[in-house]
This record gives sequence, C-alpha cells and structure tokens, in this order.
Amino acid sequence: MTQTGTGGVTQTGTGAATQTGTAVVVGADGFLGRATVRALELGGVPVTQFTRQRSFLAVGAPPVADADTIFWLVSSIRPATASAGSATADLEAARTLLDLLDTPGARGRRRVVVVSSGGTVYDPTGRPPHSERSPVAPVNAYGAAMLALEELVRTRAPQCTVLRVANAYGAGQPARRGQGVLAHWLDRIAAGEGITVIGGDHLARDYVHVDDVARALVAVHHARAAPDLLNVGSGTGTSLGELVDLVRATVAPAEVRVQHEPAREFDAPSTWLDVSRAAQELGWRPRTTLAAGLAATWDAVRAGS
Repeated sequence: MTQTGTGGVTQTGTGAATQTGTAVVVGADGFLGRATVRALELGGVPVTQFTRQRSFLAVGAPPVADADTIFWLVSSIRPATASAGSATADLEAARTLLDLLDTPGARGRRRVVVVSSGGTVYDPTGRPPHSERSPVAPVNAYGAAMLALEELVRTRAPQCTVLRVANAYGAGQPARRGQGVLAHWLDRIAAGEGITVIGGDHLARDYVHVDDVARALVAVHHARAAPDLLNVGSGTGTSLGELVDLVRATVAPAEVRVQHEPAREFDAPSTWLDVSRAAQELGWRPRTTLAAGLAATWDAVRAGS
C-alpha cells in the first residue's frame, strides 16, 4: 500500500471549490488505474493504491472505508473472452469491497466510482450517439457483466458514479487481441507484421484517450454531487476504414498490411457516445484528438514503453 500526494483545495469542473479529499484506487496497476493514479497525484490528492500483488483484502477496512472516493478499476474479463460465468470472480471481489464500506464509524462521503462499458451495454438497435438515457441491451456477455457490476454498486453504495467508457487507448495499454484494437495494431506494425480489420470498414466506434478518461474520474472525485451515471468518450464515431487511414498516416513510412475478417458474434454494431452530460455536470470534455493520441501512442510503442 502506498500513499502519495498532499491535501488542499482544488476546483471542480463547474468551478466550485472543494477539499481535495483522499482516494483509493483498486486496480492501480492496470492500464486505466495507472493513468488515474497519475492524474490524482498531479492534482494533489492523497492516493492509496491496491494492486494484484497488494490486495485490499490483506489490509482490512480502515484504509478503504475511510477514503472519500474509492475507484474500482478492476476487470479480469475482456469482450473476446467473456462468458456467462466469467465475471463471477470480479463481482465477488467487488461485493467484498462493498462489505468493507459498511464498517461502523467509517468516515467520509465514501463515493464509489466504477468503470463500465459504453460500447457494449446500450441497445444496438438504437441509433447512436447513445446518451445515458438510451435503453440498455447488452450485445454480449461482457456487456451483461458490466451491467451486473453497475447494479451491484448501485444497490450497495448510496453514493456511486458509474462511468460508461468508450474504447480507451493510449501508451502502456497491453497489446491483446480482442480488447484495445489500437494497442494491438500498433504493436504488430512495430514488429513488422500485418493487422487484421474485423468487420466492415463502415463500422464505427468511439475512441477516447486514457488521459481524458482519467481526467473524468478525477473530476468525479472533486465534484460535490456527481451524477450516478456518465458517458465518457470522444463523442464521435470513427469508422474502421477511417481508423486504418489514421494509423497509416501515423506510422508512415512504416508499411501497414491489412487483412480483413468478418465481424464476430460478440461484436457490437456501430456505436459511439453522447458525452454532453459530463460537460454539463462536471465541465469535462475530451481534449486529445485521435490523431494526436495515436501519434503519442505510436511514439511510446516505438520507445518500448
């Protein structure tokens, strides 16, 4: 367990001053967890970090239950590998965390913040962009698992915020097929290998830089009364064809060999998010363009980081 940062007063997205408070990040060694810890520390927020090697289960209630905000950024499943029962371990771990928050006498507002999927929970028959009011109808087991996590936290934590995040990308993302298409593509290109486009070139997705997601999470921490549900994405759809063109321009003069495969059974159709509520409630907007984010990610891949 590590604690970093100093206290103080900061500004919320809407301009109202609030105490910095304290934060716990469960999953601090993950892609999003690392970015969130960096963003919190830059804002002077004292952070307690828990990882796979340093579990909150081994520490007990006080470091968790006494925090002002608990970020649950743990997930062991991916869209390509999710099944009806694969989320059981994640849900049980989240339930254990919520049990700790029932510790008598625990102080603080104890806001619980979880990250869900903005690309797999909304009804695919609805026309994008999807807002927080759009109907949900998961297209695969991964989306169903995310909704189960949302429901668990809403039931157990009086003050909670769910962030439905689009396809996050950026430096340090594991290059795994089935999740994180840009990390996977750039890793293969750097190795001199071809990339695979799954689905038609017209299929559109919402890509948001990990630093923008981290800023949204920090904005929730600072907000006096954060909404219970927020979309976090770029707010625009980028087709697979457009994405390939952007990647070609980013990695030039490296060669990009493309192989096409049909969409998989668990793949969602075109989808992207309406992020206007985050702007209205938190003053948050995405800052990183896809072109700029890709360039920075490619630089990191070539540097081996």
